[in-house]
Amino acid sequence: MLIKNRSFSKKIKMISGILPSFLKIFIYKMMGAEIGKGVRIGFGSVVIGEKIKIGEFSKISMFTYIRGREIKIGRYVSIGSQTVIDTEKIEIDDDAKITEQVFIGGLSSPDSLLKMGKRTTIMKMSFINTTKPVVIGDDTGVGGHCLLFTHGSWQNKLEGYPVAFAPISLGKNVWLPWRIFIMPGVSIGDGCTIGADSLVTKDIPAGSLAAGSPAKVIKTAEEYPKKLTFEEKNNTMVNILEEFIAYLSYNGLNIDSEKKKESYCSKILTGNSEYRLNYYNSELMEENLKNLNKNTFLLSLKNIPKDLRIKMTQSSIMWADLYSKERNGTNNIGEETLKYLSRYGIRFDRTD
Repeated sequence: MLIKNRSFSKKIKMISGILPSFLKIFIYKMMGAEIGKGVRIGFGSVVIGEKIKIGEFSKISMFTYIRGREIKIGRYVSIGSQTVIDTEKIEIDDDAKITEQVFIGGLSSPDSLLKMGKRTTIMKMSFINTTKPVVIGDDTGVGGHCLLFTHGSWQNKLEGYPVAFAPISLGKNVWLPWRIFIMPGVSIGDGCTIGADSLVTKDIPAGSLAAGSPAKVIKTAEEYPKKLTFEEKNNTMVNILEEFIAYLSYNGLNIDSEKKKESYCSKILTGNSEYRLNYYNSELMEENLKNLNKNTFLLSLKNIPKDLRIKMTQSSIMWADLYSKERNGTNNIGEETLKYLSRYGIRFDRTD
């Protein structure tokens, strides 16, 4: 054969399985890889590429194999165990997540590509064929057992059977629940939701709700999703935060909360540490920052003024702006809150 099969050699598997993460990273760096601080590569995992770049605090779990000519993994990316990513070019942006037992690869071509935007997720047991490019926009979720195919071929094209090779594009903030099949050449617009067990054979316009086999548009952007008033958004946020506080209390934390018309603030005690979660629905002012410290997480429904953002950042106060969907800083209460908010699809872009 003229083209050799680039399989994982037994030697590479054995060495990578034996070495601890820090030593594995050291060797990768010696071979020219760019790897940021806080990166962890699990037992038995392999990353092979001509160009490798992994951002800060990304994690690759056990027995996962990643291979491509060019591999670029952003910051705070999480890739689960027993996952295979094998394609020519891999681009995974910040805060993206691939869970366990996902397979990404298939027939190879010069333009084979997996490109995942920020805060995207691919859930377990999904199969994504990247013979042609698969591009997934920011904040898009691919549920478990989904099948995305950029090629469809088996029977003889010269005998009239259909053969297709074409890229797949998922826009920003798209949701594919479990068991969705996407055919070659399909483009799904921003803000779409596809019903479970659907077969998508044609493009879906932005802002649509579609379902069926084959999938058909049920609701268009004019009626989907429902537009909330400011009061409805505030009531929703307070309800979510009350659920979150109850969740913390259930897990043994001592909490003292105070709800006012313009705010919902909580003191959380754990061991010898005290954390504060302060939510505001009104314009933030200087007085809102009094008595706050690095163990505070400030959450605002309205846009946070630039000068207050700067002051909080300088004081190591973690904050998140629900209006602009931006966040800055890190601490235990903030990360725990944002993790809980993600249950409701509320996610933020990092500004730091």
